[in-house]
Amino acid sequence: MTCLLLPPHPASVSAARRWAAPLLPADVRDGVVLVVSELVTNAVAADVAAGTVEDIEVELVVDPPRGHVHLSVTDASDRPLPPSPVCVAGDEEGGRGLLLLDVLADDHGWAPRPCGGKCVWALFRCRCATVERPLTAPDRVRCADAV
Repeated sequence: MTCLLLPPHPASVSAARRWAAPLLPADVRDGVVLVVSELVTNAVAADVAAGTVEDIEVELVVDPPRGHVHLSVTDASDRPLPPSPVCVAGDEEGGRGLLLLDVLADDHGWAPRPCGGKCVWALFRCRCATVERPLTAPDRVRCADAV
């Protein structure tokens, strides 16, 4: 597990992308980096709208044995996510982040934090080869491209 704390500032989006990319397996890198970018963008916007200066926390857990990457982004906003992605007109500048999350992640969701704010998470499955193991450990997999 690795974690990055960022100020609620637009420059944090590119910093999060640069931080995450080298930590990720090659087969999911592009999708995860894009979702990192979208979720950090949303967190910056939510924190700015809420008038907070609390850091945004980005956490990555790369788990090759289980064949997944778990991403979570926390912000200080109590505003819940919409129940489903919304349609956005082609000429709109924003509003596609949750659509991208829905398409690129294998699973995702959000939860309110007990101390206020929320955590948005996403799970990405690696394209992993199954390790030949005894039947007692069938959930073990090997990610050839894992960091």
